[in-house]
Amino acid sequence: MVGKYLARPGLAIMALLAAGVALYSLRYYGALTDRWLDVDPKIHAVITQVPVRALTHMLIAPVALLLGPFQFFSRLRAKYPKVHRGSGRVYVAACVIAGIGGLATAPSASGGPVAGLGFGILAVLWVATTLGAWRAAVQRQFALHRLLMRFSYAMTFGAVTLRLQIPIGLALGFSDYSAMSVWLAYTSWVPNVIIVALYSVTEALRRPLAPATV
Repeated sequence: MVGKYLARPGLAIMALLAAGVALYSLRYYGALTDRWLDVDPKIHAVITQVPVRALTHMLIAPVALLLGPFQFFSRLRAKYPKVHRGSGRVYVAACVIAGIGGLATAPSASGGPVAGLGFGILAVLWVATTLGAWRAAVQRQFALHRLLMRFSYAMTFGAVTLRLQIPIGLALGFSDYSAMSVWLAYTSWVPNVIIVALYSVTEALRRPLAPATV
């Protein structure tokens, strides 16, 4: 019971952070009209080099980031199941499209091949996990669906974790985002996945065992 009460403010904070980063990402729409508001010069260079691939990721991923938290509010799911399913389909589509765009952009990552590898691995796992969650829902395997969706959003939320880590990187002496992205390509999402895994294992251990049948 205590866990549920603690989870509510956690979800609210997650939703606020996600909304903030999603809104901040709207600046990339300026690239469509050659306006580069607060865009790192090396990110600018990546967009110029592979515009369709990069902007597919940058413009679509915020949709998944914004919608994701609302999929976890149990009261919303129970009260508005059709809205949950509809927004879930949009979330899945956004993850898949943005993930493919991210994978295609990874070889051109501003941080070089090491950063590109990290972002590429993220993209593959993101798309695969999200499609697995969708398939589980279609097959009415809802426990598996919820588990995989947690992992999916852990990777989606990497966009927030990444931005929270940038000030730390600057404080540690990195000159800019591109310089620290060699690390951010991994630290932005791997800890999220580990936290979700630990939470899921703990939750499973707390769940009472079903009575044995003879």
